[in-house]
Amino acid sequence: MVSEDSAERDPYNFDDEVGWRAYRVLRPGRGMYHDIKRRLPYYKSDITDAWTYRTFAGTVRIYFVNVLPALAFLLDMNSRTGGFFGVNEALFSSALACIVFSILGAQPLTIVGITGLISLFNYTIFDIIKRYDSSLYPEFLAWVAIWAAIFHWLFAIWNLCDYMRYVTDFTSESFGTYVGIIYLVKGVELLIVEFERYGPRKGYLGVVISLLYFFTVYNLQSIGQGTWFKPWIRDFLGDYAFPVNIASLLDDTT
Repeated sequence: MVSEDSAERDPYNFDDEVGWRAYRVLRPGRGMYHDIKRRLPYYKSDITDAWTYRTFAGTVRIYFVNVLPALAFLLDMNSRTGGFFGVNEALFSSALACIVFSILGAQPLTIVGITGLISLFNYTIFDIIKRYDSSLYPEFLAWVAIWAAIFHWLFAIWNLCDYMRYVTDFTSESFGTYVGIIYLVKGVELLIVEFERYGPRKGYLGVVISLLYFFTVYNLQSIGQGTWFKPWIRDFLGDYAFPVNIASLLDDTT
């Protein structure tokens, strides 16, 4: 008779293994195999279950939450790399990587975005390559990406990601704090650029628009969680706070 512990035992668990089987790096591809095995029964439902209003509202929210700072970072990156890396290239590469990873990576729900770390990474590469020949930047960046992909494949094949279990939450929390600080610093830097390029009038206008954007989104989301208005109005304002705010700040010049 099979015991309850053995019936619920995770087949991917290495803790009870002995000898060479206890070493993850000696069993290549085992993690990838079990990832796909665990997720394969849910691939169809991950897609079909998404056809709901809440998923649509969440998608719209995540889109604006990611694309707005991405545009800010990319415009800055475009100017610092001499126009080699712009908005179109970054958005296309992010979308392509997301589609491939969501299909082949056993994670149909994948959220990608451009952060300050990506911009800083590209600045550094451009600063290195411009010492020799800045026209080589696209080729050099492509080879950097190829080598990064090779290392990712090796980490996945040899199950090296499993050793993240020994990393504490302090590392991820520190990384998240660093990303948040970069967002704040880059936001202030872009406002300073407005003052330097266009003078104090447009600089102060940029500050006012930034403050209006922040407080409008914050108040709309607060209404969505409050008791004002009817429920469907609160849900609409809370779900579409970002696009509603952007539409309200757009200048109709047509």
